[in-house]
Amino acid sequence: MQMEQTAADRVQQLEKLVSSLRHDLRGLITPASLVADRLQHNDDPAIQRSANMIAGVIERVVARLNATYELVPPRGSAGPLIGAGGKRL
Repeated sequence: MQMEQTAADRVQQLEKLVSSLRHDLRGLITPASLVADRLQHNDDPAIQRSANMIAGVIERVVARLNATYELVPPRGSAGPLIGAGGKRL
């Protein structure tokens, strides 16, 4: 009985940790995504290329974070992050 409770406690702690990490990463990714979007509209082709590279990296991070929702469903109203396809960030 106590082993089952301990395992359940660990799962709950892990879910809380994953939820917290997703929340924190969402806060870090949002401004970087906004800046990359603005830089993509710059007239300088070198800046556009750099912005596209940054946006691509952000998209890969978002895709990996979104994959965590299959393993650990969101707590509360927060859902998957927005990607280039218009998903929520």
